[in-house]
Amino acid sequence: MTVFGANGGTGAAAVEHALAAGHAVTAVTRHPEQLGRTHERLTVRRGDATVPADVRAAIDGADAVLSALGVPYSRAPITLYSRSGRCIVDAMSEAGVRRLVVVSSSAVDPDGFPAAGPVDRLIGRYVIGPIVHRLGRTMYEDMLRMEGIIRASGLDWTIVRPPALFDREAAGPTEVSLQPMTGRFVSRQDLAAIMLEEAVGAEHIARTLYVRSIGGRPSIARTIWEDGIRTRGSRSG
Repeated sequence: MTVFGANGGTGAAAVEHALAAGHAVTAVTRHPEQLGRTHERLTVRRGDATVPADVRAAIDGADAVLSALGVPYSRAPITLYSRSGRCIVDAMSEAGVRRLVVVSSSAVDPDGFPAAGPVDRLIGRYVIGPIVHRLGRTMYEDMLRMEGIIRASGLDWTIVRPPALFDREAAGPTEVSLQPMTGRFVSRQDLAAIMLEEAVGAEHIARTLYVRSIGGRPSIARTIWEDGIRTRGSRSG
């Protein structure tokens, strides 16, 4: 199993879940010295998911590929998602690797954050929604380009559209749906566990999933700051 974005919060959690489940894992990152993890079934590979040769080498022998790549919000054009999506799809097709699970965002869907009640609807429509979409416009545009590439690939793909991400110590109960859900949050640990479950299963092949954590509700403002605005380098991975 190959994990791109292994230095990010979700990618690192996916590596841990996969190792705990007994898988051999190739963790791909541009900065392997920062990963800080060793295991007899873990191979840490330096690589860039937008470089075809790096991607091809990283997926050699894999039975599934997970992409948890991410970047902060930016007003400048973002191309990481579509460029990495193209490289991963092409390399998998050439190598005969079929199973692909990729993280996108529920914010790419205008109806991706349905509200539970009238107050939430007002807050979502006039406060949270405009802030998120203005900050992340270039990101979400590129995520949609990536999704189009993946859907046209002919691979056994699953796209996961999480809401806002937060951290907690361990994975907990979650909910998965083919339709947007009212929950605004999913923990990175929960998202990683869902990705692994999808990678080894076949129920949601060629499906786009919405996910949420059951329990745990961080501050919306803090989540926007931590996940989208604060400087974290050029990208997770």
